[in-house]
Amino acid sequence: MSKRLIFFIVIFFSIFRIGESQASTSIPAEIIKSIRKGDANGLAAYFNSSVQLVILEKGNVYSRSQASMIMKDFFRKNHPRSFTIIHQGGKGHAHYGIGILKTDKQTFRIYLLIKPANSKSYIHQLRIEKENG
Repeated sequence: MSKRLIFFIVIFFSIFRIGESQASTSIPAEIIKSIRKGDANGLAAYFNSSVQLVILEKGNVYSRSQASMIMKDFFRKNHPRSFTIIHQGGKGHAHYGIGILKTDKQTFRIYLLIKPANSKSYIHQLRIEKENG
C-alpha cells in the first residue's frame, strides 16, 4: 500500500470516526450520476472554487475549471460503465464517500470529501486510485 494512501486513510478516519454515518451525510445524487455518466461538467458544478484532485497518485489543488478539464480527460480515457458508493459517513458538516468506478479499461476506487456552503454540497477533495482486486 502506498505511503500516500496510508496517510490519506489515517487523516480520513481521524476526521470521521467510523460508524458516525447519518442520512444527512449522503452523497448528492447528481454527483453520483455525473460520475456514472462520465459527465465532467456535471461533476464540476459540485467542485468547490478550488479542489484537491488526485488521479493515480498525481495531483494538486486546482481551480474548478482546471479540475473540470482534468476530469474530462480522465473520462475520455476511461469510459464509465458503472459507479457505486460502497461507504459513506461524516461528522459535523463534512462528509465523505468511497465508491467503485468500473470503466471500459479498469476499475477505480474514488474517494470524495464534501462540505456544504450556501445550502449546497461542494467537493473539496476527489481522489481516484486503481482498484486492487
